[in-house]
Amino acid sequence: MIKQKGSILILILWVLIILSLLSIAISYRASGDIKLAKYESENIKALYLAKAGITKMTAELNKDDKSYTSLNGEWAKEKEFSFGGGKVIYRAYDEEARFNLNNPNLRKEHLIKLGLDDKLLDYKTQKGEKGFEFMEELFLIGGITKDIYSSMKDYVTIYRGNSPKININTASESVLNIALDDYSIIQKIIEFRNGNDGKSGTKDDGIFNEADFSIIFKDFGVTPADLLNYQSVFSVKSIFFRITADVSFSEDKKIIKQVTAVIDRNGKIYYWKEE
Repeated sequence: MIKQKGSILILILWVLIILSLLSIAISYRASGDIKLAKYESENIKALYLAKAGITKMTAELNKDDKSYTSLNGEWAKEKEFSFGGGKVIYRAYDEEARFNLNNPNLRKEHLIKLGLDDKLLDYKTQKGEKGFEFMEELFLIGGITKDIYSSMKDYVTIYRGNSPKININTASESVLNIALDDYSIIQKIIEFRNGNDGKSGTKDDGIFNEADFSIIFKDFGVTPADLLNYQSVFSVKSIFFRITADVSFSEDKKIIKQVTAVIDRNGKIYYWKEE
């Protein structure tokens, strides 16, 4: 009788142990499901918040009625907003500050400065009017490595039609060096833009606009013939912009969603990437 009771007790203990293990396993699985559901929920909310950031920046660009686009404009400042526990940091960059690889005036000299060769011109000719349709298409051209791509990707674009012009007010010195051969003119452009404080994006920046473009270049000692060439290379107001929106949540400030878009002032999308 005692042995029978002991066996029953041992059986009950084993049942309790098994039930405890099952309970732990179920709790662990439930905890994992809750974390996954929370991640999915935050990911969806983050995407819509990022889209809101892109939309807000597009609206601000559309309201800009200045006759020029420069780095000290309100559009160039980083902005943020919070909603539903999420924080969005968004900013616009001038896409016309980049050198356009779909430029019909693209020459071998430009490619050499980018570390490229004639193969790109041959490929572009084969594509015809379409030109490059996405940046990673460059990897289809023989000789373009990840290092070459990384070294030039921030200075070039394919997302603004076939316009050959770059914005003289926003292009970096590196981009100016791709477009021009005259180093002294490049330095004069940079010095004029930086103003008295020697910094770009400040109140005293020198700004090129249509009205005084010719006057400023004449002060640089440029001949009338050369002036016509510079007018064909540069613009002063931009239509295309690259916008980034980063989203994080208050509980974890780590960025969980980033959206990058290239749009025009009317909101038409030419490039969209979610990370």
